[in-house]
Amino acid sequence: MVKNAVVVLFVLLCAIPAMAQEDYPKVQTSMGYANLSFWDFGNPSFGTSPTLPTSHHSGFANETGFNLTRNFGINNYMGIYGLGSGIATGGNGIMMISDLFGGKAMYRASRVVPYAVAGLGFGYLTESSGSYSFGSAFATRFGGGVEIPFKESLAWKFEISRMSFHFGGWTSGTNFQTGIVFTILQ
Repeated sequence: MVKNAVVVLFVLLCAIPAMAQEDYPKVQTSMGYANLSFWDFGNPSFGTSPTLPTSHHSGFANETGFNLTRNFGINNYMGIYGLGSGIATGGNGIMMISDLFGGKAMYRASRVVPYAVAGLGFGYLTESSGSYSFGSAFATRFGGGVEIPFKESLAWKFEISRMSFHFGGWTSGTNFQTGIVFTILQ
């Protein structure tokens, strides 16, 4: 009886991976450049004009995703942006750290993978000396992009998304992101 159970278990262990051999990336992470349109703390009119001045701010982005199926997954987006420095900030640089968790729907083709993303999370403002922080706020994100595979485990991506933050009132900005996608688990 034990021999039969061992044989059945061995056959199942050999057969299950063969049945589940859908060829798509299971875990991916990307790192690269991000550019967010947001408040410009370095503008001399910041805090004195009725509307807050905005500008494009460079930053670093990391997105890690777990693809549950061939066409749907969950992801976590983290961005770090420098928002400028000036008189309004006492000469100290302001940074924003954003972290959003959400879903990703994609269409996998052989040469290109278009996708849509949406998520919820937070944005955290702090100044560079670390002695003062503006606090955190609820954040949302939605947008789309494209991944272009160029090696078995590498792809280039470009994404445009709309990010909104609730720092006392809603403020939205367009986020451009580009970088290299690494497939960790196929």
